[in-house]
Amino acid sequence: MYRLLLVEDSALIRDVIVEMLQDCQQLDIQDVATTSDEAINLLNAHEYDMVVLDIELAKGTGFDVVRHTRQQSYPYKTPDIVMLTNHGNSYYRNLAQNMGVEYFFDKSLQFDECIDIIQQRASQIN
Repeated sequence: MYRLLLVEDSALIRDVIVEMLQDCQQLDIQDVATTSDEAINLLNAHEYDMVVLDIELAKGTGFDVVRHTRQQSYPYKTPDIVMLTNHGNSYYRNLAQNMGVEYFFDKSLQFDECIDIIQQRASQIN
């Protein structure tokens, strides 16, 4: 089972993502966080295969979460990172790329493409 942590402060977007992924049998959306602190606490307690996150959160940023997973003290295998954001400009895209973010999607233009990548990654597990 492909374990996913969803980090998104918009209930509407969270619901849409969960609904679009519900038919993917290999995928388990294990936890949801709305702040960077919540996400970091979950990442310290559980291992995930993927983290899907927004840049702008209720408190903190998605980059705080990415930084945490890149620390040497991070206790698990580094999860795949998917950024799904309204801040799809080149500044944030380049920052994400420099931090080792595997996938970066603009919510307004690439939402379906993001869902496809999540499903593809999940289906590659066993």
